[in-house]
Amino acid sequence: MNKERFHNALALSLGYERIVKDKRITIQVDDSDDPWVTLTFQGGPEVVRFKASGDADSALTAEKLELRDEMKVIVDAAHQAYIQATTNPF
Repeated sequence: MNKERFHNALALSLGYERIVKDKRITIQVDDSDDPWVTLTFQGGPEVVRFKASGDADSALTAEKLELRDEMKVIVDAAHQAYIQATTNPF
């Protein structure tokens, strides 16, 4: 996987407002060929951790219903970025 392409695609999908300005969710991505993406939530111990190669349904849990739609956007963006980084030759 092209890690730089993955990070760029993820950043473009999520945008400045969600990555930098929105302080409710912190997004961390480890540095591996199939990266783990970790979402931590302000004011709570909850953590959502998923492989970028996975889909939203396997990553999200019912306990976090108030942020479920927003998390789905992030999980989908990570999954699409992973697909782009592994299939796009350029």
